Amino acid sequence: MIEHKNHKLNRNEIILHPGDYFSSHERIIISTILGSCISVALIDSENKWGGMNHFLLPRMSVNNPDNILKDKNARYGVHAMELLINDLLKMGSRKNHLVAKVFGGGSVLNFDSPDKKNIGFFNIQFIFQFLTNERIPVTASDTGEYCGRKVLFFPDTGKVLVKKLQSSKVISDIKKEEMKAAIYLNKKKEEQKIILF
Repeated sequence: MIEHKNHKLNRNEIILHPGDYFSSHERIIISTILGSCISVALIDSENKWGGMNHFLLPRMSVNNPDNILKDKNARYGVHAMELLINDLLKMGSRKNHLVAKVFGGGSVLNFDSPDKKNIGFFNIQFIFQFLTNERIPVTASDTGEYCGRKVLFFPDTGKVLVKKLQSSKVISDIKKEEMKAAIYLNKKKEEQKIILF
């Protein structure tokens, strides 16, 4: 997570990377750049504050959606969502006041599964099912396609700006960042195997 001043919009900006989440009631921007990853902006419609996360994978294995997650890492959607929801509840939100806006899941990182569905597909499938199960309504979404996205979330208003990124250089940079995060997760899985056995 990086914080800097966005002079164009005259607000402090918190930049999220895979595994980050941030909640606030202040007049700031929470931003990220997405490829296959997903970001969910959760907005407390009653208190006028919110938070956003950025996760890489739904759970430990996209090839086995029934896998029980042992690593409580915010780079995985299950825990990224739990952490974000709990952060807002600690701020004083009530779960029945939360609404979601969902972004990402582009087809830019193609670790194909045997049935040729990519990471973005599994992320999109996961997040909409998760939000349905948690009874959190989705009020806006922009997912899928072969593109990256820059997302700017204004937690004090609930407003989100999305810019689609399609240049080959930008897509290449997004792939590199997501590959680094995927390599890190794979290494953590291997370390766990060594520790457990």
